Amino acid sequence: MKKITLLEILVVVAILTTTLAVGYKFLKGNNTEFSGDEMYKCAWIADKIMAKGFPLYAEIEGRWTSSNENFKGRVLVTGSSGGTLFAIYKNQTITIGGKLASKEDIAANKIKLMPLGNTIIKYELEPINASSFKNLKDRIKIPKNLTILDVYVYGVFGVDSKTYSPSEQQRIKNYLSTNLPYAYVYFTYGGAFFNGKLDLNYLDYLDNLMKPENITTSRLDVYVVVNETTNQINKKELKFNNVRLITWS
Repeated sequence: MKKITLLEILVVVAILTTTLAVGYKFLKGNNTEFSGDEMYKCAWIADKIMAKGFPLYAEIEGRWTSSNENFKGRVLVTGSSGGTLFAIYKNQTITIGGKLASKEDIAANKIKLMPLGNTIIKYELEPINASSFKNLKDRIKIPKNLTILDVYVYGVFGVDSKTYSPSEQQRIKNYLSTNLPYAYVYFTYGGAFFNGKLDLNYLDYLDNLMKPENITTSRLDVYVVVNETTNQINKKELKFNNVRLITWS
C-alpha cells in the first residue's frame, strides 16, 4: 500500500482550506451574482442557501438550448447538482446550466440568486390533530409585528380520506411537483402520507384536492421567513418552543 507523503497531505489541506475560504467569502459577502462560467460555484452557493431553509429565486439571462431563443426570467430554484440548477418556471420544471450548456433547458449567461427574506424564525410544534388542511393552517402560530414573507412546516402528515384511483394520485402528484416541490406523498389504503415541507400558502387547495376527514402530524418544525434582520428581532418576544434565528449569509 502506497504511503501518503507529507506533501500530498499539505496539498489536500490547501485545497480544502481554499474551498472553505471561497464559500465563506461568498456567503459573508452576500455575493449572489454569477456569470455563466461560474455555474459550479453558483450551484454550490445555491445549495448552501437552500440547506438553511430559505426559499430561493434566481434571475436568469441566457437562451433556450432547444431553440436558441433568448431567455430572461425569474425562476424558483428547487435543487442543484454539479453545475446544474433545478427550477420551476411558469409551472414547469426546468434545468439551468452554464453558457455552453446543451443538456439543460437553459444555457445561462448571468445568474442572480435571490433568497427570500433575511431571517428564518424556526420553532418546534407538538403533533397536531386537525380536521382539514385549513384547520391545520389555522393552528400554526405566526409571530406578530414582523414582515412575514413565507411560512412552511416540515414533518410527516397522515391524511385519512379515501383510496385514490391512479388518475387521482397523478393529479395530486402534478400539483405537488409545481407548488410543493419539497413534499413527497405516499398513497395507502384509505388515505395518504405526506413527508417533507408544506408551504402554508398552498394548503387550502389540498382540501379541495384530497377532501381529508382527519389529519395527524408528527412533531413539526415551523419556518417563518421574515424580512427583518436578526438585530431587528426581539427573541424574548417569541413565545415558542426551541426558537432559533437563521440567516442565509
